[in-house]
Amino acid sequence: MADIDLGMTYKALLCEESECGDIGIIKEYDNYCFLALIDILGHGSEAREVALYAKLYLENNYEKDIIDLMNGLHEHLKGTRGAVAAICNLNVLTGELSYVGIGNITVRIMGSRFTRLVPKDGVIGYIMAKPQKQILKLYEGDILLLHSDGIKEHFELFECAGLLKESAVDIAQGILKRFEKKQDDASCIVLKYLI
Repeated sequence: MADIDLGMTYKALLCEESECGDIGIIKEYDNYCFLALIDILGHGSEAREVALYAKLYLENNYEKDIIDLMNGLHEHLKGTRGAVAAICNLNVLTGELSYVGIGNITVRIMGSRFTRLVPKDGVIGYIMAKPQKQILKLYEGDILLLHSDGIKEHFELFECAGLLKESAVDIAQGILKRFEKKQDDASCIVLKYLI
């Protein structure tokens, strides 16, 4: 029976959670795991307000097809400062991962191979390219990593020496601690696919 280990962490540039424009959503349901990471443009309490508004939409609609969900989020955020986001849905039993992304949320798979998923351009709620679903497969021991641009985009596996053997929570916290840019809100979600 397949299993997963999940971890999420974030840090506000202005030090208080109420000031963070990054927000993550994790939902487990019917042998699926839904993950989304959203980075609202800017930071501070106004960005946090939009982040909570986006989170509410996703929490009420996470079982929808991810393309429909991204298009719905775009409509939901019109008139706000906008956002970038990555949305993933994993079939925990089969390892099939569906992904859609708009903007600069980094999504990587580390383990049996090293893969970087490519998002479409745009700002959700303003102007965005037509969302495109990518489907991949996770294998035993794979790590799915989502992080905002408050974390260094390019780092190598050797820079995480030992860290990837830890729990998902420890990996997320370790990546934020090691690679945080300290000029923006920062967030990270980690899923370890276990058999």
